[in-house]
Amino acid sequence: MLPVHFLTIVLNGDPFIRYHLEVFRQLPFPWHWHVVEGVAELVNDTGWSVTQGGRVPQDLHRDGRSGDGTSEYLDRIAAEEPGRVSVYRKPPGMFWQGKLEMVSAPLAAMTEDCLLWQVDADELWTVEQITRAHRMFLDSPSRTAALYLCHFFVGPSLVLDRLDSYGNHRSYEWLRTWRYRPGDAWQSHEPPRLMRSLPDGAVVDLGAANPFLHEETAAGGLVFQHFAYATREQVAFKESYYGYDDAVERWEALQTAGRAVGGGALPLRDFFPWVTDAATVTRAEHAMVEPLARPDAEGTWGFVPPARGASTAPAVALLRNSGPAVRRRTLVPGEPPPFPTDLIRSVGVFLPDGMEAVLRASGFLRELRRALPLARITVFATSDAEAALALCPYVNQRVTLPPLKGRAPDDALVTAVRQEIGQQFSGAFDLTINPHRGEDASFANRLMQDTGAPLRLGCRVGRPVRGYYADAFLTHVAPAPAVLLGALTAGEADPATEVWTSPAGERAAAALLAAGVPARWRCAVGLSASVGTGSLSELCRRLAARGDTALVLVGEEAARGAAARIAGETGGACLNAVGRLGFDGLCALLRRCDLFVGTGAPAEDIAMAAKLPMVGTGPEHGAPTAEAMESAIAAWLADRARL
Repeated sequence: MLPVHFLTIVLNGDPFIRYHLEVFRQLPFPWHWHVVEGVAELVNDTGWSVTQGGRVPQDLHRDGRSGDGTSEYLDRIAAEEPGRVSVYRKPPGMFWQGKLEMVSAPLAAMTEDCLLWQVDADELWTVEQITRAHRMFLDSPSRTAALYLCHFFVGPSLVLDRLDSYGNHRSYEWLRTWRYRPGDAWQSHEPPRLMRSLPDGAVVDLGAANPFLHEETAAGGLVFQHFAYATREQVAFKESYYGYDDAVERWEALQTAGRAVGGGALPLRDFFPWVTDAATVTRAEHAMVEPLARPDAEGTWGFVPPARGASTAPAVALLRNSGPAVRRRTLVPGEPPPFPTDLIRSVGVFLPDGMEAVLRASGFLRELRRALPLARITVFATSDAEAALALCPYVNQRVTLPPLKGRAPDDALVTAVRQEIGQQFSGAFDLTINPHRGEDASFANRLMQDTGAPLRLGCRVGRPVRGYYADAFLTHVAPAPAVLLGALTAGEADPATEVWTSPAGERAAAALLAAGVPARWRCAVGLSASVGTGSLSELCRRLAARGDTALVLVGEEAARGAAARIAGETGGACLNAVGRLGFDGLCALLRRCDLFVGTGAPAEDIAMAAKLPMVGTGPEHGAPTAEAMESAIAAWLADRARL
């Protein structure tokens, strides 16, 4: 079993340093905690703080070690757990030469392949979270690291609530877990970069090679609680060590303002001048964060075990409305699912390209429901697909979109639809999918981002089309719809299409066929007024003369005249169903046929979804003659007769 080696560097870590051991003791796999204690000189990674007044005053330490009880606590737990807790220190009075030396100190003792997990003293994880992350690495042996989001505390009950700003920059935070092998070495600590030398002389940054992305870990509830500015003592340390002028006074002003903020938010830069971006502060309860550590009325901190399951509830609120993904995962056939799916409760499927797109995605919807049996599935499609979706047993909700195909990205209607989706469905989905393969002509990917969904899956387009780069709005891209399904299930998905009917449609189709002429074979003939029916009329006459094939005429309303003419020419061998059935009845009728020739929506689309053989017709045949179609059909029927 893959062991986990936790790594903590600490100076004055009380009270949060006392949280971790009880969590580690409950883990169901081997673990070891390496704690490196002491003062780090302001060099290398943290040398930047010297230029803004950072210093190490005497009252921050005691002979280069902690002065708040951390040293005594570490001595005690190392004695209690001699095989699982190791403490590393410099001789009394000596400082570590920067944090890079501190994180490097335990590596020589790590002599086995393992997960290396950096856990700062004020970063709190739960048993369920660590166990789930461990399972994700076991299931995906090619992953080299993991990136996480955090709930960043700037007071006992104040948290940051905005992504890609202070405390949660996806471009470099928070890389915390690596798949370690003996010989791997730290290149830096801020940011953490663990490097591996390969036999060919190349050097790989494990954090950049093939990590779990923020979106993938957040989908599994792996968002830790970071109590970075939770206590006055922490802020006083940062004021001295990092040169943050008047940090304590400003922090206390933030606490006062935070008590009165209610359900609103405060700009962090109004209180912390070293913060220059748009980070905002809200109360933890407003952000629906249950702190794992809390002070009592006297200010004494204690730890609150989470309710079972609470720690792995979908922790994706930080990803809502987050904009384009910083990193994009390319899904590979045969690889394990890139994120846990058991916490996905709401899915949006975007099929805005009409009836054909919905029927082509029928098998995808079936497999999606099989992969996510408890999820609420909402499909966005145009009005012409409503008849099909109304019969679909896998969909909970249908949303009608106007046709957008062929419009410009900045078209007024496109903009209006985007705004409406953003208003009505912001935060509604854990996952959105566009299963269409090819050009995203109706801007489905852009609409998916407008919902704020943290996970957005689609097929790769690979290039901008008319100034619109569809891939930019996805978190995960795949070469084909089947590979998208592979991201949601460990089993092999079968995206074969199907058609849906209703009991009423089945009865209507059966009644219509009962009035027709019995024959060994039923050939559905699709008619379209826009294509013409010359060769099809001749084909029908030839097939009627065989005596073993019944003709079933289907097609659009505008083809009624042509259907009546063909029915008159072929007599009793023909059943004219044009205009006599609803959509569900037409689906049921075509399912009862043996083959299909011709064209015309929706019959042709239904026939394809029903996997009805299209003999001697279709795009690959061009405009065949009646003789060529009859020859192909005769050969196909002969082969079927021998089965």
